[in-house]
Amino acid sequence: MILWLSALHKDSKVDPRRSEARTMAAALEDPSVPPVRISKIADRYLVFDAEDVATIRRSHNICSVLVGTTPQNPTQNVFLSLPLELLPEEASVLIENKVGRLVEEASHHLSSLRSPDKATRQAYIALLKERRSKAQKLLAEDQAKKAATEQTRRNKGAKSAATQPKPGPEGDDSLFGGAVPDKSSKPRDGVDAKPSVAVTPTTSEGLLVPLGEVEETVPRPLAGPLHQHLQSRGYFMTPGLRFGADYSVYPGDPLRYHAHFLATNYDWDEKIPMLDIVGSGRLGTSVKKGFLFGGEVPDVNGDTKQVRAFCVEWAGM
Repeated sequence: MILWLSALHKDSKVDPRRSEARTMAAALEDPSVPPVRISKIADRYLVFDAEDVATIRRSHNICSVLVGTTPQNPTQNVFLSLPLELLPEEASVLIENKVGRLVEEASHHLSSLRSPDKATRQAYIALLKERRSKAQKLLAEDQAKKAATEQTRRNKGAKSAATQPKPGPEGDDSLFGGAVPDKSSKPRDGVDAKPSVAVTPTTSEGLLVPLGEVEETVPRPLAGPLHQHLQSRGYFMTPGLRFGADYSVYPGDPLRYHAHFLATNYDWDEKIPMLDIVGSGRLGTSVKKGFLFGGEVPDVNGDTKQVRAFCVEWAGM
């Protein structure tokens, strides 16, 4: 057994795929991109807007985990939907970089709905009415397509019935006698009635406030320095609980790449049991990954804080 230990320095060129990091830097410098709305609900950080989810994944290397349900999908444990739940360190990075804004949803909704400003209330009501009219239009178009398809099917059935000879009275074998009424000729009540549409808004776009009025921060968790160190270099991360680590680290989007590292954050002066290094290193190698651990260097003489990381790979297995 051979244990390889390599250090990931600040200027290390471990991963040649740095396009994600350049994209993220360009996005941070673009003032035209609106900030991502991060909703804090029951101490959880959620993103409800699909465009915001696409933005932070494409431009900021954050994919996180979908936790919502899809009502028309029976396999709720496989295919999940919005909202997207962010890790505390991910929310902290977005807010520190002025990419996202944190909103305390419970108090914010109540204060916005009870606002004495009539213009704000009227604008929100107008937005709901506009969404309802769009939903009614889409529903009417869908019903028109279904009606046209049904009419075409009936016309084909009528043509085929006209070409067949009708049996005489002698051929009537019904139990009680008499002609069987045609069910298709009966008018149905309520077919042409216009259904009512109730729209439940999935986002709070109409209740948004200017960014300057929201002053919220996220306390950085213990694993924050290592997460920020890797995320700033273009890596994607997902929770690494199933491998016994803090994160599973990907060189690119998880839809395109497999994880390369299992990452765990330690304090700089924390004692690391040798069994943890050996066990995590062997586990990582067995699943074709490296065990990456690191921590933040203590601030000395006011210098900029740095993070040093090391990678363990177990050879000969």
